[in-house]
Amino acid sequence: MTAHLGLHVEALRAGYGETVVLDGVSFDLAPGGTLAVLGRNGVGKTTLCATIMGHATLHGGSIGFDGANLAKLPPYRRARLGIGFVPQEREIFRSLTVEENLLVAARPGRWNRERVYDFFPSLAERRRNRGNALSGGEQQMLAIARALMGNPSLLLMDEPLEGLAPVIVDVVLKGLDRLKREDDLALLLVEQHARIALEFAERAIVLDRGRIVHAGESNALLARPEGLASLMGVSRS
Repeated sequence: MTAHLGLHVEALRAGYGETVVLDGVSFDLAPGGTLAVLGRNGVGKTTLCATIMGHATLHGGSIGFDGANLAKLPPYRRARLGIGFVPQEREIFRSLTVEENLLVAARPGRWNRERVYDFFPSLAERRRNRGNALSGGEQQMLAIARALMGNPSLLLMDEPLEGLAPVIVDVVLKGLDRLKREDDLALLLVEQHARIALEFAERAIVLDRGRIVHAGESNALLARPEGLASLMGVSRS
């Protein structure tokens, strides 16, 4: 496989067991770049993240990251290579405190407790609270902060705004915008809110039935709301 910097996905076929969910998916995400992954429920967005992280069955194609072939690497090896993951279910340790959640994930690098607490001040205020005592929004901030404590160069975020109150959505989005501005981090955002995702990311792909049906600059989709609605399977009538 030719070495590529950043994330390189080529002709990816993947799913769970014998079931194929993704079929022929190819794209690149350069270091420091931002990519939105859009599509209706059930089209393969979460499976894409799971496959990159090693939690799904690879049936064909390849996944490369900074020149390394990820195909046979277990999830923990992928994390050590610099891939962070914020899962849709958050999966924080509910019996541990905020600070313990962060320390469990800590690896040497630019992100440490102090920087994370500066990034999400509400976590600093709740550092001694257990995960099961946090609100949904605080749990989401903790999931993002925990991923950052691993000092990744690529961060995958699966529906980070799902189920959050509008005021918390604003807080999380401001944090992600700050992350984009201040950190040399590649960001892959899976999101149901297409406009929010397109305003955040430079480029976008749209999945349908496990295949990419559109790939290009986010601004082009924002300028064509009818085309975006059609790709997302949304009626504008």
